[in-house]
Amino acid sequence: MKKTFKTFAFMLLAALAFSSCVDVPAPFNLPEKGSESGGGSTTNEGIAITCAQAVDLAKALADGATSADTYTITGYITEVVGDVSRNQQTFWMADTKGGGRVFEAYWANLPEGVTAFTAGTKVKITGKLMKFVNNSGSVIPEMKNAVVTILEDDGGGTTPVEEGTQVTCAQAVQLTNDLPDSGTSTETYTVTGYITQILGAVSTKTGTPQQSFWMSDDKGGENQFQAYYANLPTGVSEFTVGMKVKITGKLKKFMKNGAATPEMQNPDVVILEDGGSVTPTPTPGGDAEHITIAEFLQKADANTVYELTGTVKNISNTTYGNFDLVEGDASIYIYGLLNLNGEKQKFASIGIEEGDIVTLTGKYKLFNNKPEIVDAQLVSFTKGEGGDTPQPPTPGPGGDPVSELVNGDFESWDNASQPTGWKSASTASNATLSQSTDARNGSYACVVAAPGTMNKRLATQEMTLEAGSYTFSYYAKSTTGNASQTKGGYVPINADGAVGAYKYGDFFDLNNSGWTLVTYDFTLDDTTKLCLIVMNPKNSSYSSSQDILIDDATLVKK
Repeated sequence: MKKTFKTFAFMLLAALAFSSCVDVPAPFNLPEKGSESGGGSTTNEGIAITCAQAVDLAKALADGATSADTYTITGYITEVVGDVSRNQQTFWMADTKGGGRVFEAYWANLPEGVTAFTAGTKVKITGKLMKFVNNSGSVIPEMKNAVVTILEDDGGGTTPVEEGTQVTCAQAVQLTNDLPDSGTSTETYTVTGYITQILGAVSTKTGTPQQSFWMSDDKGGENQFQAYYANLPTGVSEFTVGMKVKITGKLKKFMKNGAATPEMQNPDVVILEDGGSVTPTPTPGGDAEHITIAEFLQKADANTVYELTGTVKNISNTTYGNFDLVEGDASIYIYGLLNLNGEKQKFASIGIEEGDIVTLTGKYKLFNNKPEIVDAQLVSFTKGEGGDTPQPPTPGPGGDPVSELVNGDFESWDNASQPTGWKSASTASNATLSQSTDARNGSYACVVAAPGTMNKRLATQEMTLEAGSYTFSYYAKSTTGNASQTKGGYVPINADGAVGAYKYGDFFDLNNSGWTLVTYDFTLDDTTKLCLIVMNPKNSSYSSSQDILIDDATLVKK
């Protein structure tokens, strides 16, 4: 017996030694699934692979297919694509730092306390592989909604905030009330107080994480002064009620429907006292998948928890919270909305009204052949902003947002007649512009004045784009019931700064009952310096001369 055992042990050791010396090609030499704790929470990891192995495995799938197995990929972020949306962000990664666009993490989940991903960061991402095929037939190996653990963070510093004249919330209200309607102070102020109410989720539409809140001189006091899309300090993922803060910026008397709101837009914030973090109510069924309402209706998966954002319409019950949640042409019926603490029959106390933008989670249910969500869980809401569609369309994995187009939402203005980033150094800009509160999203849209007998152009500042195919899009609306049109395009800028030949797409008919999405596809054969163009055409057989509204412009590379 002893001899037999020794022989077996020797054979086993020899086999193990041989296996450690043999280089078995991927994907067969893959570790077994395991788990590891990281980022302050336990994450169930999948089969550990490299970026290169992930590409091979994804490409071996059928077009549009998703892997059955869960994988964990370790590598470096090489390029961040677009802004943070609903606590997610897209990036490319590689096995080496600076290794290029090898594998895409599409709308990966930001770890707790991380406000944005940065190039150079070493990460582990966990999820299922997908073989995405775009309209041109190109294959993009990706992982959608991955769980991310940050292994090495490049980090970065912050610039101290220069303070203004010190005032209380009550003093800020008085100073704001003394301004003319829609007026802004010439002086910079620093307002100190306590956050009393959070308005909506964190937004990164301007490229900086921002969130709106009300504040007061007293902790737990009445709402006195509003910080509109205040800048989150570095390392702070969101503001919370009870925080003592200093906000710095210029005062504004914001007017809407004849009512004045004393506020400070995009202020810098210093947190003096942390009011305590809010523990979110657990969502039944685990983490929610963020999708549009149209996608939700198509998926019809009754076992998955989804997160949706839309505009509240047709409230039929103010006790339980029954209403339609609308996003563009898609709508889902909400049969009961739980408050932030998960309590039923508290809808009236939340303060949600028709026209407010709500983010919620829930599961699909079909009742009398009508899709609905029962007892949806409130995540956040924003008062009275945005109209029928709460957000501009999010580019898919086959279209990456181009950062050269700035201030596409027209929320930032150099002055009342000049939106930031929309003034060319050439003759491309020739329209008279003005700020309007009739916005599709946020607070402002851009008015392009009636052209009369000459075409007028709203042009971006000059930008340089690499060769490739692009889609420029924006939303437009008439200001009267008369017929009007618009079309998008671009103009190349020569070496001497003069404009080249204007290039345009088709005309789109506009009306004043809703926003029309205008798109223009174009291809650049070489790296080109150019201005994007929105045309308001002159009086003609197809259009009358009138002011038109522009909002939510985007540029993506396909």
